[in-house]
Amino acid sequence: MVTKSNFFSKLKSALKKVAFLVAAKRCAYRYTYLVAKAIFGFCRRAFFHPLMRFETIRQLVFDTTPVDTLLSTKCGSETFVVSSRDTGVGRMLVCHGLLDYKTLETVIAILGPNFSRDLLVDVGANIGSICVPAVSRGVFKRAIAVEPAPDNFSLLSTNISVNNVADRISTYNFALGSQNGEHVTFELAESNFGDHRIRTRSDAGLYEEDKRKTLSVRSETLDSIAGKLDPENSLIWMDTQGYEGHILKGARTALSSRIPLVIEFWPYGMNRSESYLPLKAALLESNYEWFYDLSDPEHKLRLSEDSLDRIYSKLGEFGKFTDLLIV
Repeated sequence: MVTKSNFFSKLKSALKKVAFLVAAKRCAYRYTYLVAKAIFGFCRRAFFHPLMRFETIRQLVFDTTPVDTLLSTKCGSETFVVSSRDTGVGRMLVCHGLLDYKTLETVIAILGPNFSRDLLVDVGANIGSICVPAVSRGVFKRAIAVEPAPDNFSLLSTNISVNNVADRISTYNFALGSQNGEHVTFELAESNFGDHRIRTRSDAGLYEEDKRKTLSVRSETLDSIAGKLDPENSLIWMDTQGYEGHILKGARTALSSRIPLVIEFWPYGMNRSESYLPLKAALLESNYEWFYDLSDPEHKLRLSEDSLDRIYSKLGEFGKFTDLLIV
């Protein structure tokens, strides 16, 4: 007995053997695909790119992209590859552009035309949002980029390559500290890739640091990769989530000529890493005289223990931070 389902099954099999019908089906599929692709391409050009000019749309795109997807974003003349998991620098680049690079532009303006801008030492380079545009735009001739986090370093290397500056940026995939040849515990923030830190305490904090995954990374000194620097043409840019004081202990040669130095000044991070006292000692022993709080760069301030303590107290130990230019 031939059932209805058996009949259609046999008919379908028979039709598959008819060459003309098979060719017609493939042709229909092909042209349907091409038409759909053309329509999508037109809509993308007509609507998607204009809409992406709006910050709210860019935020919506980033926030609805599946986690651990790689995104490519254009920031001025540079292209950056970022992770959709990274709600720190990655999200900033997609949604707001090179916000932190504007701080570097402020620093260059303060240093003035006599500063010849040969070398940028980017400590805690993350995925390259400072060193890549600084070199690709010719603001600095070359750079040294140090980034210990494996995922960040991979994206840093990609962004350096994508922007054709690999011959002008030297990269190091380890941490910096007070001594050479150490291995330190590195804690990984779940979503803000700019908040990976060297761990000195494992208790719970404002950001649930006790729950973070950790790995062991090598640590060297800044002097071992940079040595003595020329204050007329070199700048150290340091953002290491509160660990700056320990790094400066390993940078006595670099600091001996009072090299211009930008540091993130974050009392909470310095408190957790017990680096505030080493930070003050390194700066004062290196005979720096002045600094600028880059949140208010119009005022030049005398560097002293009291002036640093005042900023520390003003920010408090509960999350606020600023950037300082030390000269």
